[in-house]
Amino acid sequence: MLYQFISLFLVSRGLQELIPLNYDKHIMSNITLRAYHSLGCIYYLTPLLLKMENPLNEIETSRVPSDIEFVLKRSAQFFIWDIYSLSLSNEKNKMLYTLHHLISSGTIMYSLHYGINWYFVSLGLFLGEITNPITQVCAICEVLNYYNISFERFYFMCMLFVRGVIGPCLTLIMTYQIGNLCSIHGKEVLYNKSIILNYITLISITLGSIDWLNGKYKEITFSGIKDK
Repeated sequence: MLYQFISLFLVSRGLQELIPLNYDKHIMSNITLRAYHSLGCIYYLTPLLLKMENPLNEIETSRVPSDIEFVLKRSAQFFIWDIYSLSLSNEKNKMLYTLHHLISSGTIMYSLHYGINWYFVSLGLFLGEITNPITQVCAICEVLNYYNISFERFYFMCMLFVRGVIGPCLTLIMTYQIGNLCSIHGKEVLYNKSIILNYITLISITLGSIDWLNGKYKEITFSGIKDK
């Protein structure tokens, strides 16, 4: 699957050379791939997550379904590619993206390697990617030096709902699940390592999202005052 991302990047980069506009075409190609990856995650994961019955009941100890495994492998390979592509770009948030990708790909590969504790990884991936197409639209506007305060407010509200409401709720649910599953299965070292890794990842992403929301709120507020 990695070749798909490499091929799409090369095609996107080549086609943009035909566009007579002055902007960073490498960054725009990265944006194209991120949008492609996130739309794929939404397309594949939506029906898979919806058809699960009682997903929180003992599903953490079951093997990874083949359909879920395909999506997780696809995402892990994308994160690896994007880390490499970021190293060649001039994106201002490249260090943040790289750290995010390292944590995400590490968590996914750990879950795939041991074949357990995959449900929260899949759900976290879905919640992380469902707002990503809008994020990439904002990134395109930034590359083209275009700013629309109304769209930025809409983007902020979407992120607030997903990252500021659903994300923390998922963290609370997982906290409950850790206690519940440990009482059922006992202290199995391998299992505990896996779920604790995912728990730390979820908390880190939640805290990072809250910090981002705070910064975005200040940015929009400042822009709103400046436009008056």
